Amino acid sequence: AHVRAGNLQELVYKQGQAGVTKASVSVIFNNADRDSSPVGYEAFAEITVTRQIVIGGRNKYLINGHVAQPTRVQSLFHSVQLNVNNPHFLI
Repeated sequence: AHVRAGNLQELVYKQGQAGVTKASVSVIFNNADRDSSPVGYEAFAEITVTRQIVIGGRNKYLINGHVAQPTRVQSLFHSVQLNVNNPHFLI
């Protein structure tokens, strides 16, 4: 399966021409089992990872609403054995 976008800007509705300037996606993980929580996230019942794409701007990641570097997001996913190098992994 392939994403049908040639670049990230194409993921924004009509590439921003309709007045919409950003797109975002969030993945919410149930973190109720504190014994298997990623280190540093034991206090959270859920962990939300968001990616925003902004027309003419920079893209950003957020973890629980706080801006995070892509490497931090990758480390979080690796710590729970998610393979971010899989070509089908979209976030």
